[in-house]
Amino acid sequence: MLAYLNDLFKDLQKSYSQSEALSRLENLLGQLPYSELVKIDAAGEPRVAEIPSARDRIAFNKDRLRINFLDGLHRRAESPGIPAGRYSPQVSHIISKLSQGVSEQALSRILGQCDVDLSPVIEALRNLELIEEVDPSAQIVSQSLLEGKKDRLTWLGHACILFQTSRSSVCVDPFLRPHIKWTEKDLQSSFSDTFGDRFFFEPYGPQLTQLSPAQLPPLDAVFVTHQDIDHCNLGVLMMLPENVPIIVPDCHPDHSWEVDLLTVIRNVLGRRRKVIRLKHGETITIGDIRATAFPFVAEMPSSLTTFWNCYLFETNDSAVACTADSAITDESVDLLIRRLRGKRTPLVLCARLVHSGRTSPGFRDEPESLFNFTRLWAWYMPIWDLFQPVEEPGISESRFRTLARSTNLRFYLPYAMGSAPWYRIGDVKDPLHVPMANLSALELHDLSDKLNAISKGPALFPGKFAQPLSLADS
Repeated sequence: MLAYLNDLFKDLQKSYSQSEALSRLENLLGQLPYSELVKIDAAGEPRVAEIPSARDRIAFNKDRLRINFLDGLHRRAESPGIPAGRYSPQVSHIISKLSQGVSEQALSRILGQCDVDLSPVIEALRNLELIEEVDPSAQIVSQSLLEGKKDRLTWLGHACILFQTSRSSVCVDPFLRPHIKWTEKDLQSSFSDTFGDRFFFEPYGPQLTQLSPAQLPPLDAVFVTHQDIDHCNLGVLMMLPENVPIIVPDCHPDHSWEVDLLTVIRNVLGRRRKVIRLKHGETITIGDIRATAFPFVAEMPSSLTTFWNCYLFETNDSAVACTADSAITDESVDLLIRRLRGKRTPLVLCARLVHSGRTSPGFRDEPESLFNFTRLWAWYMPIWDLFQPVEEPGISESRFRTLARSTNLRFYLPYAMGSAPWYRIGDVKDPLHVPMANLSALELHDLSDKLNAISKGPALFPGKFAQPLSLADS
């Protein structure tokens, strides 16, 4: 970028005065992605240079790692944090133990084994009321998530689902927000009959109960579809037991627009974490659950393919397809049909909305912006690709009907669209704020009408938030 801009300035000087060349350069700079990372110095040499913090903003710098603690009960203006740096794996180890409950004696032993004295950190967390003393005999996991002998599926908000059998439990894309004490301002923006999630919660209102990672049942594995923080959240992964395998997409070094999740998780959370890459078409068996990865498309311009994953989970009694923010293509439908054709196994499709099938006229993360200044894709794509048609997330009506005819598609779970009140905190200065779209009641009714129009087609997923739905009887 620097070389391009400085060469451009030299070319401009051939046709314009120095002041005019600088003016034209400044006008052009405002149209480029990540222009905030450079500055123009009219008297400097070179004329365009990086700002002091540029490399920290675009590169992984382990020394600058900081672990923040979202606190929804006290609602501070800023989240308290620990400048963990290269000691983040040791801090992560302690946080994981604290999240699951640890005795004072065991905590002292862990602190004594650290390469750095973290006792002041623990004391500071106590003072902030982020560490609580609890009765170890008290059960914090809901009984409904612990009991059950048949296959069952639970929606836990956004794109997080829990799939359980009599032997195994797997969680996909855990993104659990902290318990929140609602403000009067929140109540005006976070709860409304116009939001689709009013049908997903019982009760629906400020009294509804959230979940923390510690309130999940024992997990046999966690699956991550892609690198976005609302699907791969290091803070949530940090709080899970360290012996839980984390399955992530494959990664190739020539795909610079993708994050190597295995390396990041191990660097930040420590090498105790068992991270497994799963390539497209590969299957891993977790207990009695067979998980197969298949391609994830549509969250990058068409010229930038990714190794991100959708997942098909199968048992002898049920199947669940988790597609997160992906478009469900002909290839995806063909894979699901090949695996499930002729079987009585009920299938649950977890996806964005059903749409007409028209491709968009170009790629946009944000409709009003040519470039997205929070993703790396703008550095790697040819400019013409901004205007190439791309698949819309979710599934087209024609593909949906094909899938319904060829499999025992029983339920459709519209998800990965926020769809929980704690994703609607409106104040951008609030540490709990997450800019996220939400499913509206109108969109949910429209989806219901489309499902009802299909003869012997699937029904809307009838499960409520954090309440398992049995699939074996479907």
